[in-house]
Amino acid sequence: MKAVGISDIGKCRKNNEDDFYVAKEDASLPYLYIVADGMGGCNAGEVASRSAISAFVDYAKQEKEEEPADLLAGGIQAANKAVFDKSNTETDFAEMGTTIVAAAVEQDKVYVAYVGDSRAYLMQNGHLTLLTTDHSYVMELVKLGTITKEEAAKHPKRNIITRAVGIRDTVEADTVVQDVKEGDVLLLCTDGLSGMLTDMEIEAVLQEKISAEEKAAQLVAEANEHGGHDNISLILVEI
Repeated sequence: MKAVGISDIGKCRKNNEDDFYVAKEDASLPYLYIVADGMGGCNAGEVASRSAISAFVDYAKQEKEEEPADLLAGGIQAANKAVFDKSNTETDFAEMGTTIVAAAVEQDKVYVAYVGDSRAYLMQNGHLTLLTTDHSYVMELVKLGTITKEEAAKHPKRNIITRAVGIRDTVEADTVVQDVKEGDVLLLCTDGLSGMLTDMEIEAVLQEKISAEEKAAQLVAEANEHGGHDNISLILVEI
């Protein structure tokens, strides 16, 4: 298992409100990966994403004997409490929140839990599949049949999310379990990547015969070439 994480401020933002976590091999849960995209005034977005990931990792250390799906769900609730409590006790951080997508790989399965529009993809046999469904305004319109997925990608309100960590005292996370095998590639990313590149463009980079580090750098470079309208963060995991 090899994992590479990268975060870039992009071309338009003054600060980077994303954060990510890649577990080291000696970590209590060695195959845990998390990406978060914070939001809020001043520096609150980066505080939210950092606080969420810190609380999640602390929970994972304490509850490492839990089943992966339960651990991810519990980690998101711990993250939610940390961000919500901080936003309600410190005026500068009022109403801050963050998206989060977390994955754990164990034996022949990948477990994913998420809130918001940060995504998880899986590359199998050269084909990229989106594992998550954005918690967003435009995705609700897609579900209703009002617009297509293609129209959603260019909709002026595509950045409005319907769920976030830290906004309320509890949050509902969605979970996914998928079989994996050697040679598969897991991608976690913020919308700074998925909002700039199509799934086909991401797939094309992942198909290239280059290292994981080079693929990650190329994805960031292409997102910036397409405008870099947001911070760009991703984790690539070669299984």
